[in-house]
Amino acid sequence: MLQINEPVNTLMDFRKDTVLIYTVADSNIIERMTYTSDDTSFTLVKIDGQSDCYKEPGKYHFAITGDNLLLKLLADECYDRYSVIQNTTWKKWKDYPGIIVPEAILKTYTDVYAFDESHLITISLNNGVLYAEVPNKTLPKSPFTPVTQSKFFLKIAGVEMDFVKDANGKAVKMISHEETDHELKK
Repeated sequence: MLQINEPVNTLMDFRKDTVLIYTVADSNIIERMTYTSDDTSFTLVKIDGQSDCYKEPGKYHFAITGDNLLLKLLADECYDRYSVIQNTTWKKWKDYPGIIVPEAILKTYTDVYAFDESHLITISLNNGVLYAEVPNKTLPKSPFTPVTQSKFFLKIAGVEMDFVKDANGKAVKMISHEETDHELKK
């Protein structure tokens, strides 16, 4: 997640000699850059995009730990770039094909879940698709991709979520797997 004007879920897509940074929600390209790399660092140069970087190169140390790419600033004169990507961790993107979950099971998950009184998420069902929405508009109504009958992927946020049922089969909470796990109760 980048902190541009507000937190934005983004992907960094390395290609042969270019890297794209784009939003998860709508795949809009934020920045396209060329890069060169060695074993522990890479240098970025803007091709086009939203920053005011022009042709100033930015050099970053990187380390790969498991599915995480950690970036540390070495040298970059472009504030627009280094202010948002220095000291960031990028998680390897997983793409989920989705499975079909019976509507009767999906219906058991619909309700309002809360992390606390000010962090509510509404889960709804429409035409066999489960949706998440945060009332204060920080998360527009967005579809889940079913991974299993109880695990779902919310692409717009890049987050996996598990619905947990009690012994009677009633959904009682949802666990959002982000940097740390967050439990949201009905």
